[in-house]
Amino acid sequence: MAESAPPTGDTIKEGFLTKQGGGFRSWKKRWCVLKESSMNYYVKKGDAKPKNVIDLTKGRGVRTKDQCSMESWPCADAVLCFGIATSSRTWFFYGSDGNDVKEWVQHLQGCIEKVGSPTNDWQNDVEGKPESAMSKVFRSTAKQAAKTAQSNIPSTGNKYADGAVSTGLTAAKNQADADPNTSMKDRLKMAGGDAVTGVADTVDNPALSVAANIAKDQIEADDDLSMKQRLALAGGSAVEGVGEVTGVDAVGIAGGVIKDQATADKDASLKERLAIGVGSAAGGIKDSNDDALVQGIAKAVEKGAGDLADRYGQSS
Repeated sequence: MAESAPPTGDTIKEGFLTKQGGGFRSWKKRWCVLKESSMNYYVKKGDAKPKNVIDLTKGRGVRTKDQCSMESWPCADAVLCFGIATSSRTWFFYGSDGNDVKEWVQHLQGCIEKVGSPTNDWQNDVEGKPESAMSKVFRSTAKQAAKTAQSNIPSTGNKYADGAVSTGLTAAKNQADADPNTSMKDRLKMAGGDAVTGVADTVDNPALSVAANIAKDQIEADDDLSMKQRLALAGGSAVEGVGEVTGVDAVGIAGGVIKDQATADKDASLKERLAIGVGSAAGGIKDSNDDALVQGIAKAVEKGAGDLADRYGQSS
């Protein structure tokens, strides 16, 4: 699928390159024309309409095997191969001459630095293939469902029914707008989190609201968390929920600290974790209290605890 075509401009470089396909990953020779904000490629030289347009205003950078240190590279001759990383896809090409490829890389990188959003964070580049058919179906269905619900479903006058509709609409919108490279597993977790959040927002029962927030945290939790960490996360959510229900800021802050500890670096020492916890609690008290004296003391404790945490972290 072509990216949206940016404004045209003067040709900076043109010539033949061999491009990897997004679906079957086959390699085909294409006539390529580089402009300041786009890389256009054609089936053959002289074609009036490009086969596709790569929008360099969405560019992240030009990737080479040496720069990325990737274990696998799509082209056997890595010296002649490079990737154009954009926010939606990485496009791979290779040339037949080392000097010519070097020119392409230099010019492309220069364009991205001028009109794109350059970054050396190659590990977070989008994989070099377009959005999967399953993801497209999922997103388009969610988009249509959100549109239908928004346009055609009137208020029932029942807050619970209206809340359920609102929850479904939010979940559908989030799925329609989700990153197309998000796995189906994570997308389902997102939908589950939306559903229980909707329950928490709709129902007036404080206990059910607390339980819903715990369920949301568990559904959306990182799969690498241990059972102990998940229990701590659930406990922190429960305490945080009690703080919200009772209006006692200190209880809510304590719940937040417990949650922070649950997802903290597993390699951190106990002393470091305690310092982080004290700092988090002090920061919460500082932010939730209007008394200047209390704020001053809490700020000093927060800074001291942060310094201790850094010191313990360096020595561990």
